[in-house]
Amino acid sequence: MQRSIFSERNYLTFLCGSIFSTQGVWVQRMTLGWMMWDQTHSETWLGILAFLMFFPSIVVGPLFGVMVDRINRRTAAVITTVILALVSLLLSVLAGQQLVNELILVCFAFVIGIANSAYQAIRLSIVPDLVSSANLPRAVAINAILYNTSRFIGPILAGLLIKYESNAFAFMVVSFCYIPLVFAYLLLKLEPYQPRDVAKQFTFFMDIKAGFHYALNNDLILRLLMLIAVSAILGRGLLEILPAAVDVLYSRGVEGLAWLNSAAGIGAIIAGFILSASSSKRLLFATRLGIISSGLLLIMFSYTSSFELGLLIVGGLGFCATICGVGTQSLIQVSVDSAFRGRVLSLWGSINVGGGALGGLLFGVLTDVMGYSFTLITIGLFSVVIAYVASRGIVLPEILKPVVGK
Repeated sequence: MQRSIFSERNYLTFLCGSIFSTQGVWVQRMTLGWMMWDQTHSETWLGILAFLMFFPSIVVGPLFGVMVDRINRRTAAVITTVILALVSLLLSVLAGQQLVNELILVCFAFVIGIANSAYQAIRLSIVPDLVSSANLPRAVAINAILYNTSRFIGPILAGLLIKYESNAFAFMVVSFCYIPLVFAYLLLKLEPYQPRDVAKQFTFFMDIKAGFHYALNNDLILRLLMLIAVSAILGRGLLEILPAAVDVLYSRGVEGLAWLNSAAGIGAIIAGFILSASSSKRLLFATRLGIISSGLLLIMFSYTSSFELGLLIVGGLGFCATICGVGTQSLIQVSVDSAFRGRVLSLWGSINVGGGALGGLLFGVLTDVMGYSFTLITIGLFSVVIAYVASRGIVLPEILKPVVGK
């Protein structure tokens, strides 16, 4: 009988700390965006702020992946979490003294982006040390539930803090949200860290090259990275331009946008619950089906003028995106060599984060030039074909077959 994931003490400890930190992440994003808008009333400045918060994960994510494969992951997690807490604390002090302007905000956004890209590489590589292989897909699914739930609670909490207290107080709360996570990492019962026997000369580029070489020459991992790229760029691209789509296609304002975003979040949460409660034997099949379904949903979206049906389709896209994210990450987690785990998972994270931004840009340009109908049908068809080809004939190694099935 498979052991319940909630009986695994290390993961439960990590989860208790993450509940608070994920709320802090969304409170921080909301507060930074609100302060930037309040100071500049400029969409351009808001775009720069968002770019600097996510761009570092694409560029320096692989570098942190190299470091994670060389150092004590728990120590690195504690240090990175403390840095994130101190950054928010400093922002709180500056905001309280009315010393924050748009340049300071973008500088902090860049620092936060770098710190978050480091933490992402560490978190992705440390989770397999907290659970058994059989429960790893459930752990990834529960993390997805936690993340998507915080998308609702965090911004609401931020709005209340800003309205009834201040921006400075909101950042102070963010800083405190990281404290439980620090204690959680310190309480983990892990195997003693054993430094690997590596060359004395620490060369980032050689290690990055080795990580890329490993991923590109491992057929399973290469195909899984292709699938997450298809999902992030083609399948999720529409979700990145919903503010424009809701106005052009349905002539609805911010209320309609809120409904569409909520539908995407609800779909993602449902997918997380299903995966967390289901057997992992069909994980590969579910991932493949989810990506292909994303393309079909995009095609359906091009033919509907009903806002209610649009809600269902967007909810389906959120559902499929989470299925793909959880599926590809879980399969990579249990198949990658531990010596390359940080590098490969940081590559997965860079594709997942950067792909959404690239997909939004692709959808934005094509819809502006070619219109929504052509863009949705074309990208939908590409998504179906590429996902089918990339997932066809995947061969799982013997060690995975008892976990995910054929």
